[in-house]
Amino acid sequence: MKTLFTSLVVTMFAACSSARAPAARDDPPAQAPAAPQETTVAAATSAKVTRVEPSLVCMVNNQFMGKPQIPIAVDGKMYFGCCENCKAQLAQDAIVRTAIDPLSGATVDKATAVIGKDASGAVLYFENESNLQQYATR
Repeated sequence: MKTLFTSLVVTMFAACSSARAPAARDDPPAQAPAAPQETTVAAATSAKVTRVEPSLVCMVNNQFMGKPQIPIAVDGKMYFGCCENCKAQLAQDAIVRTAIDPLSGATVDKATAVIGKDASGAVLYFENESNLQQYATR
């Protein structure tokens, strides 16, 4: 077990270090970032959340697709998926039809949620418009 852990740690460090080019000996030292990376990433992600129409979202992949998706009616509610597999999952699996509001932590039904997208196109589901606005401005 110890050998497996050691191998994993070595592999992780090797992957991280191989992603950066080695600095030449004559290069000046790199400047430290102005703020911690975690704060910058969190602020950039939440500040760019904008509301989107549910029909433009694949509710299985939780991605903004930018064009109308396949409508799937389940128990009188309308969901959207990008392909036949997503259509089947939404129809058969209640778990796929729910999400967690990132602000309140409440479980929300994707068919009735207020949906926002971040800069990467990933979508977030909110209980209401107020939660989306609060999340987007924090």
